Amino acid sequence: MLIVFILLAFGCTRHIKPPKFDVYPEKIHSFKGDAPIKIIVPEEAEKEYLIEYAIPEKSSGKVFVDLNDLYKNAKELIEKQLTGHRVPVSPDAEKYLKFTITKAQWEVWAGGFSIGAYLDFDIETGDGYKQHYKVQDGSAMDVSRSVGGTVARAVEKIFQDKEVLAYIEK
Repeated sequence: MLIVFILLAFGCTRHIKPPKFDVYPEKIHSFKGDAPIKIIVPEEAEKEYLIEYAIPEKSSGKVFVDLNDLYKNAKELIEKQLTGHRVPVSPDAEKYLKFTITKAQWEVWAGGFSIGAYLDFDIETGDGYKQHYKVQDGSAMDVSRSVGGTVARAVEKIFQDKEVLAYIEK
């Protein structure tokens, strides 16, 4: 782990492909709905997106991700929650949930024994409700796993939002 920290802190560039993690079921509030919903995420997003270091002056290492990978994971996780709660998902539905990433960051935690990541995102419903959130996750392994975990944390946050759940249920 210390080697990863040294490499990231002193100027290496990495291109990561974050894995997809499942959400924690106990973090998802109960809901149901009959009307089909489509999930909207940006298409053709930035392929070389810089994940900023949380304290820029402390790192010269650069970490890049293909945002399309993060959006694919988020869309799949959101759709899985909807279908698991018997809400129909359809690309032609009038109702929608729109998920947009606004910022991603990482940093070293616990003196180099853990890597943390932060994800800022917006969730928007078809009736005009929009909310901004910031979530975090960490890994003792590497930045890729931490960033992947933030997507699952974001989906959990979406399904804790009472306005989003009310929209799904109407």
